[in-house]
Amino acid sequence: MLFYFTGTGNSLLAAHRLASSDEKLINMADAVNSGKFSYIVPENENVGFVFPVYFYSVPDIVERLCRRLKLKNQNYVYAVITCGGSIGGSGGLLREMLSKRNIELNNVFELLMPDNAMLFYNIPNGSEVSERLVNAEKNLSGIKNKISAHEIKVIKGRAAAKIGRTAYRLFRSTKKFCVDNSCVGCGLCAKNCPDKAIEMKGGKPHWIKDACTKCTACINRCPSKAIQYGKATVKRNRYVNPILGGK
Repeated sequence: MLFYFTGTGNSLLAAHRLASSDEKLINMADAVNSGKFSYIVPENENVGFVFPVYFYSVPDIVERLCRRLKLKNQNYVYAVITCGGSIGGSGGLLREMLSKRNIELNNVFELLMPDNAMLFYNIPNGSEVSERLVNAEKNLSGIKNKISAHEIKVIKGRAAAKIGRTAYRLFRSTKKFCVDNSCVGCGLCAKNCPDKAIEMKGGKPHWIKDACTKCTACINRCPSKAIQYGKATVKRNRYVNPILGGK
């Protein structure tokens, strides 16, 4: 059983590579939005959590799931946290959240992937992205072997994650999101928003919630690059993992 959360596809790719042929993939956003928090783990199956690091902490969607999650028959539990630089103390924070639900986190793996944090700076593209994807595939193979062997590691650190989480909560406002005249009204932004924070009105997206997870799916996955975050993102690169195929 593998829980995943993705904005631009990095963690989705990792989840697909790690899952066995008959393993159930559970979209954390769908689970939270539908209110499904209780699961029975199939016999001899691992439990995995795959998601990106935000502010050295965990995405809001992930926290909302883990604080109410109920698992029955869990055995080996692991997390793979994708990042553009470092996962900080997000593994320790996840361990703390799960322990309060009587779920023991046995190992956390850091997976370097292409950077998608274009709200803060111009992200790489071209050869650097390709190189990171190739290296990620190699690292995923090694991580999968360690999961199969039920490798256990002491998971330390959470102070940085708690500080980052405070900053993250302040940053979650949707006020700066806007759309320019190149919008074609395709509605992908509303469809892909895990928080259901976007609604199409008059063929244009409108942010109907004051805060969101800030996954950047709307801005990075817009086919016409019509969505901006203030003025800073107008000339910045976008990133979408190839696994999404333009969706």
